[in-house]
Amino acid sequence: MSLLEARGITVRFGGNLAVSDVDLTVEAGQIVGLIGPNGAGKTTTFNALTGMLTPTAGTVMLEGRNVTGWPTFRRAQEGLARTFQRLEVFTSLTVRENIRMAAELKSRDTAEHVDHILEQVGLTAIADDSASAISTGMARLLEVGRALATRPKVLLLDEPASGQDESETERFGEFLEELAADGLAILMVEHDVPLVMRVCQRIVVLDFGQVIARGTPAEIQANEAVLDAYLGSAAGGM
Repeated sequence: MSLLEARGITVRFGGNLAVSDVDLTVEAGQIVGLIGPNGAGKTTTFNALTGMLTPTAGTVMLEGRNVTGWPTFRRAQEGLARTFQRLEVFTSLTVRENIRMAAELKSRDTAEHVDHILEQVGLTAIADDSASAISTGMARLLEVGRALATRPKVLLLDEPASGQDESETERFGEFLEELAADGLAILMVEHDVPLVMRVCQRIVVLDFGQVIARGTPAEIQANEAVLDAYLGSAAGGM
């Protein structure tokens, strides 16, 4: 059974059709990529999956339960976590305090768990630094750490490698593979095409709010519609 499933997700903003009839599934231990040009509807799809907006049509299933009408906090309590395209860290707090706040959503006995998350995402050395003083790449890891601190079953990542240099991205890809190997289900929006092709088992491609292709990385790279819409310009370095 899929941990997360979207069936026919459609989102309209007034007369504008932002997302149309999107289906996708994410299973435990799997990394799925959601890619496409800017404005394709990727973040809108994330918002519908997490409850930040209500789809005009369609159904969101979490562990086989229909959660379409559930608020964001309830989905989070049941194991759905996400990061954001725009950094959402608390700059007035330290790195450790940011993660502790997230961890306390599930438990007050958090010290050991927070230390584990800090080590897991590679932030132990800067744990007591102000979040306002760390690099963008490290802030991305902090956002992932905060999401992991809520002990999710499904993790949605929106541009998690943005701001990371090549070596940071390489380590981040290995980290995602480790998380999946532990059973976490991961859905990732990311413009770093080589990273997506390296770590994802399946990829869904959006263009103008519609799914134009789905398949393995090899299948996506050979798909003419995807090459015309996106990969022809985005994957020149692959």
